[in-house]
Amino acid sequence: MRISGVAVYAWGRGDEGQLGVGDESDHPSPTPISAFAGKDIVHVAAGEYHTAFLTDEGEVYTTGNNDYGQLGARGQGKHVVPMRVAALDTHIVTHIACGSTHTVAVTETGALASWGGAEFGQLGFEGGSMVDGVQPRIVKGSRDLHFARVAAGVAHTLALTGSGDVYSFGQGSNGALGHGNLDSCSTPSIVKSLWSLGITQVACGEYHSVALTVDGQIFTWGRGKYGQLGHGTSQNGNFPVAVKALADHHVAQIACGGDHTIAVNSNGQIFSWGRGLWGQTGHGTKEDMLSPKQVQGLEGKLVVQATAGARHSVVLLDNGEVYGWGDCEQGQLGTSVSDTQLSPKLLLSFEDGKRPLFVVAGGEHTLIVCEKVLEDLDTPLSESLGGSVLISGTRVKVVDNRHGHGLRPMKMPSLLHLVQNAAASPRGLPVLAHALEDIFSSVKFLTVAFTQPASRNMDEENNKIAGRIRNEGEDVEGPELDVELVHSIYYGVLQLHNPEMVQKLGEAMLRLFQNVEMYMDTVPESRWTKVLLIGLQSPLIGEKGLGDTISIRLFAVFLRISASAEKKISQWLRTYPKEIFGGRFVRGIQRFISNRENHLTSGRDRIAQDIVTALQVLLLLYRADNNEDLIPFSEFYSTSISDHASLEDDYLRWSQVAYPKEAPLVAFCQLPFVLTPDAKSKILQIEATIQKSKQFQLSIMAQLLGAVLESPFLVLTIRRSNLIADSLRQLVEHECDFKKPLKVIFEGEAGVDEGGVTKEFFQLLIRELFNVSYGMFVYNEETRRFWFNRNSMETEHEFRLMGNILGLAIYNGVILDIHFPMAVYKKLMREPVSLKDLRDLQPQVAKGLEELLVYEGDVESTYCQTFQVTYEYFGEMKTHDLVEGGDIPVTNDNRERYVDLYVKYLLEDSIHEQFDAFYDGFYQVCGGPALGLFRHEELELLICGLPHFDFDALERVTVYQNGYTKDSTIIKWFWEVVKSMSLDEKKQLLFFTTGNDRAPVGGLATLKFIITRNGDDTDRLPTAHTCFNVLMLPNYSSKEKFENRLKLAIANSTGFGLQ
Repeated sequence: MRISGVAVYAWGRGDEGQLGVGDESDHPSPTPISAFAGKDIVHVAAGEYHTAFLTDEGEVYTTGNNDYGQLGARGQGKHVVPMRVAALDTHIVTHIACGSTHTVAVTETGALASWGGAEFGQLGFEGGSMVDGVQPRIVKGSRDLHFARVAAGVAHTLALTGSGDVYSFGQGSNGALGHGNLDSCSTPSIVKSLWSLGITQVACGEYHSVALTVDGQIFTWGRGKYGQLGHGTSQNGNFPVAVKALADHHVAQIACGGDHTIAVNSNGQIFSWGRGLWGQTGHGTKEDMLSPKQVQGLEGKLVVQATAGARHSVVLLDNGEVYGWGDCEQGQLGTSVSDTQLSPKLLLSFEDGKRPLFVVAGGEHTLIVCEKVLEDLDTPLSESLGGSVLISGTRVKVVDNRHGHGLRPMKMPSLLHLVQNAAASPRGLPVLAHALEDIFSSVKFLTVAFTQPASRNMDEENNKIAGRIRNEGEDVEGPELDVELVHSIYYGVLQLHNPEMVQKLGEAMLRLFQNVEMYMDTVPESRWTKVLLIGLQSPLIGEKGLGDTISIRLFAVFLRISASAEKKISQWLRTYPKEIFGGRFVRGIQRFISNRENHLTSGRDRIAQDIVTALQVLLLLYRADNNEDLIPFSEFYSTSISDHASLEDDYLRWSQVAYPKEAPLVAFCQLPFVLTPDAKSKILQIEATIQKSKQFQLSIMAQLLGAVLESPFLVLTIRRSNLIADSLRQLVEHECDFKKPLKVIFEGEAGVDEGGVTKEFFQLLIRELFNVSYGMFVYNEETRRFWFNRNSMETEHEFRLMGNILGLAIYNGVILDIHFPMAVYKKLMREPVSLKDLRDLQPQVAKGLEELLVYEGDVESTYCQTFQVTYEYFGEMKTHDLVEGGDIPVTNDNRERYVDLYVKYLLEDSIHEQFDAFYDGFYQVCGGPALGLFRHEELELLICGLPHFDFDALERVTVYQNGYTKDSTIIKWFWEVVKSMSLDEKKQLLFFTTGNDRAPVGGLATLKFIITRNGDDTDRLPTAHTCFNVLMLPNYSSKEKFENRLKLAIANSTGFGLQ
């Protein structure tokens, strides 16, 4: 369908030439403006006595009064015919507004140009110049703010950025600027209380202002003498306040008259309020309306656009009809009205083939822009504001949607469609760049762009993505963000492989978080908290350059959120998919920290501030994960911190903090979740070394002062035949020496303890203590785990000894071969145990209890259980009451309590004497704060070592001596044979060379392993110095002989002697 052009008509008061029809007369009927023949007018702005027109090519024409230079032409004479504003020829104008004596335009680059009256600073010129501007000038700094729309009152101006922020300047009397005072302002200043609301349209009355949000809410401020603010009073307002009466109406468009206000909702209904002296509110009365009220007389009709003059109002319907009401003294309502019109009346119907696109009301005049369409197009115009008509059920575009675009709210485009268009054609790149700049720098627009549609039918996984999960039977509310869409946009932009697009995205995000940081204290946190998660999901987080800068700003905002906001965000985080939570959130922060490895080295007396802020955000994520186990806790380990930070300096700083959990972050030890088990083990050894050094020095000092000669070591002289008794006796005698370095001597043996004898001592003692026949522990064949024997005849001393042994092994860096369930380590770390822990000890019992909890039938009659436990005690059956008077049936109502008490009995009450002694013995040795750095899982690793072996890592760190190198033939044979060994053979090899068959914490890569040449070819077996982890290997003549000799040696490695 072809457009043959547009026609512009004007009527009403014309004595100043404001109609532009070539004379100074009033015109009571629509009169064509012939000056625009061949021109396509897409926007019109009308002030009190002048009018401005905008063409599709970005040209500006003005007509009317020019006393203050408001036409942009030299001389004060009026113009009766529109003249082009030549000073703007080098600019493409996209929007324009007329005040009483000034005019303001928005250029394609987002800058403001203004001219005309400047008495109150309404032109926005820096320095407060009050000299009228007859030539358009660019407002300094406006281009950086990227303005999109503008509105003008008598002497104040509102400017709207593409990102939905409102700036105001000019006359501040009555509070029209919204800055909270009555001061005038000569430069654009943000209306802070509207920040983050996502404003899409602004309008000005004579001395009041209105803003419309992206979600259809209206805010008003300024003069309220006639009720034009809609708050139910006639008081002025210095701050924007929401019009509560329209909160549920989802307003789609706003307009301001001199002292009245109009709103059109999404259903095409019109509401008005304010001054009614000339009937301009349309409510059939001349009384002022203090609150919004729906205009009657348009029932069943769909209003698509509204406009208001000083004392009259005009609306355009979907069928092309124009209705109006209010003052008609100057003919501004046309010939059909001769007096004041108190209610809507049909003004124009346009049945001559010219269909209205939009209508504009000025002070006392009215203009309309129509399209020329084909004669056979008889169907009503529909959705005129959208630039389309409905023909036979099919929507057909008939006019560019720029026509009247400036009278409608800004529309948010679909980012996904823009990304797809840009991927399909380079022509889509500029549009995408513009959208990225606007949306990603706006709190509200960004939130709306990624809000999950509530009506979408989602399965469980999508429901999770939408931000709602089921948590132990309860709904957990999420942020209701479509995180998959967020991912698609980020990924789509990166897939364009266009650095400029990534730069635009990054710069917009940087502005976003800079603004959040600037205004976060002036508005409710609920407005901006969601964008923190959208930002954290960005793949730019943690990337060097711009990504680092964005990260610093984002983390700084996180650092300032309130406790309630942190709680809400933590709740939201738990609704995220694991791949986003771990892959984007956690790893992005880890990358950021890794980029700062040079800030982690020794010599620093504090942690760099940007690392502190990153760690605080990581702490928030860790706490959220700790409640849900979204990802493995190892994902939070920072190898950069663990490998590059000075752990000794960090421990010393940490040890000086009185209350480390509440204190400012001065040491990584305050956030142990970022430290790897290897780093924590090193810190524990640092603590042990410091304590052992103190004990050593005290012993030496005591000797120098003449005290009884005291060994600087904890020396145990043990008989192999009386291992437990000797150990128990001597440890009791030397309780004060636990912090000293341990030395073990086996009576009658020549081994010099450089570490190897100590290792064997621990292994032999553990083997004895865990011997089932000894009676301290029972063994579960199914789980292959040991547990405390509640019927043990051993005294508390033996269990305290067991605790001492674990503690001494840790402090002396010895790995033990023990097989406790995880519940033991949780209890050692003072963590609560539960039914989940029972699975690791007695899986069948745990399964039965779990089935009891979910059984849908009658529990009492089916299970026939009471609150009692029966157990065997040396052949005799005994009963323990879980509650006083335990012969109480277990029912559907009390089964949860029964299970809790049963688990508590099995894991705590039944073995409390044995475990308490064990616990006390353990902390007799490990009483320092460093042990508190460990999780219970890590404590098991610390005591038992890793269950798997990475011999490739061991090969990389092995040192060769006495003529061997990594390229020696025998060395190549060694690694080939080792890698082909079974798991048991590998454990035998480790035990033979190091005295332990488990890998140390941190893996085999942390083992100081040495292979040294021990002569030429021979039939002798290889030997080892376990205290130094040295394998002494002869240079065998063949691989077969070598393999035979090595496996024979490791299979028969018992006893200890310095070979």
